[in-house]
Amino acid sequence: MDLKSIIDILESELKLKPQDSWDNSGLQIGSTDSNINKIMLTLDLDMEATEEAVKENVDLIITHHPFFFGSIKKIDLNTYDGKIIRELINSSINLYSIHTNYDIAEYGVSANIAQKLNIKDYKVLQPINSDESGYGGIGEISPVNILDYAKKVKESLNANGIKLYCSDYSRIIKRVAFCGGSGSDFIDNAIKEEADVYITGDIKYHQAQWAIKNNLCVIDAGHYNTEIHSLGKLKEILEKANMEVILFKKNMTAEMII
Repeated sequence: MDLKSIIDILESELKLKPQDSWDNSGLQIGSTDSNINKIMLTLDLDMEATEEAVKENVDLIITHHPFFFGSIKKIDLNTYDGKIIRELINSSINLYSIHTNYDIAEYGVSANIAQKLNIKDYKVLQPINSDESGYGGIGEISPVNILDYAKKVKESLNANGIKLYCSDYSRIIKRVAFCGGSGSDFIDNAIKEEADVYITGDIKYHQAQWAIKNNLCVIDAGHYNTEIHSLGKLKEILEKANMEVILFKKNMTAEMII
């Protein structure tokens, strides 16, 4: 199957939306005419993932985060990224990214988090398109203590550790906002929607303070942990289309919880 056909399948099955204006989803390296037999899925592309793709004779790597974000002024093959580019081209490996168009897709990152957290009905937290699609979500769960819920979130997302910011650990929460990846920009949305708790990643100290001042608890479950599970949906769709798929799970930040 050629890459163009694979892209069409993903767009149809996931009901992808147009990417955000600042994003660079889509083809990064290669050609949509390329014949694809084996695919690797990974959140980010680093040298370890590249070497694994070469070893496994992969024809296509699909990442969530784009390898190229800004404009390219030069390609120095002696740099870290330059060596990756050379390896991909020499090994005839195509590179494709599915980022904000997947974040806001009908069956994208937010839908995956809602499923993991057992939030059956939710609305979009930050609409950005005329059809009300956008980032994150907000819905309700059965009332539960915030500490007990934080432990459940950690378990559901298979996280080594999470951060809980809350002024009252005896608080009972019911209304839950969430956003995969770095969702700190939408804290005010969660406050406006009167959420009891907001689950996302990459929360800074003063952002947590602001949330607490506005009666919002925050669970920072990590950028990686709130997005990596969504690759499972891609794997399911591609395997249904009779593609051979491997999932490369690695937190590129190499953080260690000790």
